[in-house]
Parts: sequence; C-alpha cells; structure tokens
Amino acid sequence: MLDSRSSTSSPAASRTVGHLVISPATVHDVRRLADIEFHAFEGERINQQLSYRDYTKPEHFERTVSSYAKCLGDPDSFDSQPKHANRPRSDSKALEPAKSTSTISFLKVTDTETDEILSFAKTEIKQYSQEELIQPADVGHEDEPQMNRDWFALNERLRRGYVGLAKHCCESSMSAKHMASLKILTKRPDIGMLATQPCYQHNGAGTMLLNIVLTEADEAGVEVILESTDTAKPLYERHGFVAVTEIRFSPAAYGVYGLGTERQTVMVRGALNEDGQRREVKAWEKAMEQTSAVSSM
Repeated sequence: MLDSRSSTSSPAASRTVGHLVISPATVHDVRRLADIEFHAFEGERINQQLSYRDYTKPEHFERTVSSYAKCLGDPDSFDSQPKHANRPRSDSKALEPAKSTSTISFLKVTDTETDEILSFAKTEIKQYSQEELIQPADVGHEDEPQMNRDWFALNERLRRGYVGLAKHCCESSMSAKHMASLKILTKRPDIGMLATQPCYQHNGAGTMLLNIVLTEADEAGVEVILESTDTAKPLYERHGFVAVTEIRFSPAAYGVYGLGTERQTVMVRGALNEDGQRREVKAWEKAMEQTSAVSSM
C-alpha cells in the first residue's frame, strides 16, 4: 500500500542512486518510519480512522511505533493498541492468535546529503494453515471498536480468500499466524507498506524501493500481492501489477459520517517462469473457489 521478515533486515544490501541510499531499517528508525507513514496518509481521512493513522491522536502514532519496534525485534516494545472492553466476543473470551513463522523486512531510503530517511518499504512473508483459513478473521482485534474490527477483518478475509495455503506476505498490523506442517504450494510476497514523505515524493525514492522488492521476487520466481490506494494504483500498474478486486468500506454504517467510502484495489504481479515469461495472474473468483474448497476439507 502506498501512501503492504521475523528479522531486522532485508536480504538486499545497501544500494546507492545519486545521493539516495537504500539500506535495512533498524529499531532506531521506527519513529521516523511512523512519521513518514502518517504524513503519507495525511490526505486519506477515512484510512486515518480505519487503520489508526490519525496524527492528531498520539495513541495512533504510538501504536504504529510499538508495532514496528516489535517487528524489528525490540524487547522493550509494548502493546499500545487501544482496548475497548465493551466489544467482547459472544463467548466472552478472545481467541489467541496462533504463533507463526514469518519474515518481516523493512528497507529505507536515506539522503546522504542530509542523513534524513525519505521513504521506506515493509514486506512480510507468511503462510496460512488450513486451520487459520476457517478461524474468525478478526482474531487479535476483538477489543477494538466495531468499525475498526470489521475493517481489519474484511481485509483479512479477502487476503485469505485469494492466497489460501500459499506462502505470502501481509501487513504486520494483522494478527500473528502460525505455520502448520503443510506443503508449500507457492510463495506469494505482498508489499505491506511503501511510503514516502510527501515533500520528497517524485524524486525516485519509492520507485527505488519497489524495484528492489520486485527484482528479488522475480529472482525467486514468486508473485507479489498488495492493496493499493487510488493514488498509488498507476505506479503499480506501470510495474506490471494487475487489479484483481476492490475493497470498499463505509464508516457511515457505524454512525461515522462525512468521510465517504474507503476504496482500495487488490493488485497482483505475476511471477516469472524459468524462461523469463511472466505468469498470468489468477482470476479473483477462481482463487476464492480454490481456497473455499481447501478450507472446507
């Protein structure tokens, strides 16, 4: 998403283009990364409320800082997600998210002339088990307001439906998953976040990051999946992504008016075959049918 390892770095080494350098981000960068993300979403009023990116609410910012610090292995990070005890499950007991084997990667672009981070990318490789395909989609979000809980659950259901048992990546804001001893059918990376500080956009930093992610995916022969805003969609189309479905969500259904409807596009970039030909992207309906068949077994 422009505005989608547990390790603290990417396999990509530091790379330089002019005075811009790409390197792995560290836990010491998390506040700057969160700052970039929040400014990148400053014009997205709906997403600010749905995904906790409202800069006027310090608890939103600290939530993201804590989440990124955890992903990067900070033992002192804490869970800053807001709690709302008035939203319990019907069984009065929230389900514990299963443990997972996942690989989260943070890359940053730094301007060597100012030593300032301008842009960053986050990806996560993970795999659902058959058990996870049938568990509630809002696991890990039960204590949040119903609107946010349903928003995250909608994204999770759509992602599960398309990727099925395939190894893939997703945003770290989703609940942790565990990987069962199932055969890996394929690998399907997903870009969880690609963001550039607005005042530094259109200088090539975001494209540098995207090119590295896509080059590594092509070298591995895997698909890449992401959820794009309308603003980012043309960029991804230029890099070979194909729209497979749309996500629409209206806060008005929860009594939150004046924001309109949030719309994102699920996009997939086909993997390269050994002969260098890009595979055709699977149709949304076909992928959903296959996942439904597997989850009902």
